[in-house]
Amino acid sequence: MSFFSSKLAKIMAFLALSLGTSAAFAAAPVGGLPAEVTAGITTAGANLALAATAIIVALIAFWGLRKLAQKMGWW
Repeated sequence: MSFFSSKLAKIMAFLALSLGTSAAFAAAPVGGLPAEVTAGITTAGANLALAATAIIVALIAFWGLRKLAQKMGWW
């Protein structure tokens, strides 16, 4: 077996395993979770998205101010 075909076989096996595992989790019943847990997960996801957005906006603002300062000769 050549190097390429052995790597390809490993990659295909990994993909099959990961797809099978994700399908098993997707088929698992979710009805057992209490409503408070589901609401907490949803709230945490929204807070995480808000924090990530705030960080990205702050980085873009810093980049813009730095570019402006370079053009003005301050940086």
